[in-house]
Amino acid sequence: MITLSFHGAAGTVTGSKTLITINDKRLLVDCGMFQGPRVLRQRNWRPLPFDSSGVSAVVLTHAHVDHTGFLPRLYKAGFRGRIYATPPTVELAKILLLDTAHIQEEDAEFRNRRRATRHEKALPLFTADDAKATFEHFSTVSFNRWKKLGSEVRFRYHPAGHILGAGSIEVQLDDGQKQISVLFSGDVGRYSTPLVNEPCQPPETDYLVCESTYGGVVHEPQDIFFATAELIDKVVKDKRVLLIPAFSVGRTQQITYILNVLMAQKRIPSIPIHIDSPMAVRVTDIYRRFPSYHAINCDELRRGKNVFYGKNVKLHRKRKSSKRLNRLRGPAVIISASGMMTGGRILHHLINRLPNPKTTLAVAGYMAEGTLGRRLLEGAEQVFIHKIPVDVKAEIVTLMGLSGHADAYELFHWLEPWQNRPLRVFVIHGETSRSEAMAHDLRLQRGWEAHVPALDETVEL
Repeated sequence: MITLSFHGAAGTVTGSKTLITINDKRLLVDCGMFQGPRVLRQRNWRPLPFDSSGVSAVVLTHAHVDHTGFLPRLYKAGFRGRIYATPPTVELAKILLLDTAHIQEEDAEFRNRRRATRHEKALPLFTADDAKATFEHFSTVSFNRWKKLGSEVRFRYHPAGHILGAGSIEVQLDDGQKQISVLFSGDVGRYSTPLVNEPCQPPETDYLVCESTYGGVVHEPQDIFFATAELIDKVVKDKRVLLIPAFSVGRTQQITYILNVLMAQKRIPSIPIHIDSPMAVRVTDIYRRFPSYHAINCDELRRGKNVFYGKNVKLHRKRKSSKRLNRLRGPAVIISASGMMTGGRILHHLINRLPNPKTTLAVAGYMAEGTLGRRLLEGAEQVFIHKIPVDVKAEIVTLMGLSGHADAYELFHWLEPWQNRPLRVFVIHGETSRSEAMAHDLRLQRGWEAHVPALDETVEL
């Protein structure tokens, strides 16, 4: 018997965990942390609905914490199998897990010091030591190479775009009575995005597990170089501080690259760029190590740091250096993590900058339901950060041309080459309305059977 169980990213974008059970073997595709509303975050603290020690392997689509951030908790619960990922994903996941641990440790310490906790003592979900304990279990698998896990399972990766090393996973399963294939889309990237390779044509399969972050939504056309140039011209003219919350993996590198290109082409004035994210600095080094996994010209890379770090870029690794940015006046750009404003140094910049009308906050990409980023996008006039009330006087703008997720049109373009319909499509990794919209369009436009699973639902294949 073969079953799929959806223990995350069902009716929500975060917490991706799909359990494959084949006879008595268990394989987990992604192991992500829930983010967003408190009711979802609380699930990170609950025991898993399956025996972690019985999971033989985890296969990761990519490194973002909503796909990897629960690995230390899985390990603490008894998992001792292998964790498979592409080579860049392994390196990025190690950095992200350590950074997430440090953020949680710092946030717990901050809450305890300020007594801003509902509990007797705030605790991190996991520590840096917990994160490091998972590292020896990582194994690399390159794109387009089959990896066997016994006689019942084999899988291979196909490039999915999105971020460095991201892949869709083709899994072939044999329970002794039937042989079936399942394709896990992972997060499918956009086409013609700076620095990112385009997603490749997916193989046809019996079952498809498909993301739907932007199901039913089509991004407005936006020339990201033109939009960024317009924004910077306004920032310079009005002597504003442009604050950009950005994921340290991918988004920070894209923004810095775009700004450097625009300045090199004299399309924008020279402006200071402050990268306040030690992790982003480490991630950029990984881009240099894996040139075949991204779309940067290798000759440019060999010429040195200017691909990402022009003379105007200042790196802030230490907390003391970060605090000095509180006194910064415009025109200037501050890029800081986290991207959805759920933790990290960006929160301290927001406390300091949101009440200032001379601040422009540029939101670049998807903001999950219940996150601070979503509340700001929806026009909140006051928000609470670390239980501190913060008035929102800053200008809020969007740069959707930097979204890392394919929209509805691009997802259908990705699936367009398929001649044969899959037996069934499971639509996940989206808020319920987005997943339902994607499922509806699959039925209407392709005639495919599409199902939106509930959280913790199990289906037999």
